[in-house]
Amino acid sequence: MLTSWILAVMISGHQSPTKGRKLVFSCDFTKLHHLAAADWKFDDGPVYNNEQEKYVSGEGANAEVSKAGLTIVATKPNGKVLSARIQSVKAWKYGYFEISAKVPPGRGTWPAIWMLNDRLRRPKGPDSVGWPRCGEIDIMENVGFDPNSFHFSLHSQKFNFMQASQRTKIIPCKNPFELHKFGLDWRPDSITFFLDGRSVYHVDKTEDTIESWPFRDPFYLILNLAIGGNWGGAKGVDDAIFPAKFVIRDVKIYQ
Repeated sequence: MLTSWILAVMISGHQSPTKGRKLVFSCDFTKLHHLAAADWKFDDGPVYNNEQEKYVSGEGANAEVSKAGLTIVATKPNGKVLSARIQSVKAWKYGYFEISAKVPPGRGTWPAIWMLNDRLRRPKGPDSVGWPRCGEIDIMENVGFDPNSFHFSLHSQKFNFMQASQRTKIIPCKNPFELHKFGLDWRPDSITFFLDGRSVYHVDKTEDTIESWPFRDPFYLILNLAIGGNWGGAKGVDDAIFPAKFVIRDVKIYQ
């Protein structure tokens, strides 16, 4: 009898995302005592989308590594919301990216696993580029006021949420607060999103232009927990959520 996973692949017409690829990066946070500086760095820069949090650097109250994994914690000491945003030091072009994570409950939370063009980290370079022309890949987003939905999206100059034209898919999930695997199969001419090994959203490159398909440069990975904002706070923020904990167990990348 075919397993449900194989059947799902047959139905979607999509081959195994790891076939023909080798594991080029692996980080099992449950086996670490500290984040490796060669692999991860904190981003305490500005927040976007009118979110409430201030991002802080360094391991501590808002980012800790334990047997549970990497836990990003949103807190509200003295009425000020603090959280963490972590970037991969490396950037990759194409491959299969798989992240195991558990989102927090509570109205106002906005955890995300996403990727941005590495050229954004060279703002003064000759190849600098801004958003949304750079492109954005949202491997997973979840908002606390609608917890039973995972969002998978692509943004570009032509297709982005500022124009309500982003390419996006909402997938229902009955048990969102359990550990799930979020996958991205990124190829030169297509991008496919996975949830727990199942293909849930496929986008083909239909226009070979930077404005439509900027996904031709190396991108870096971002893990963060936002609070409130235009989307996450659309129905307010419940103070009972603090401390809110976004747990990432591991990251695997195949190329």
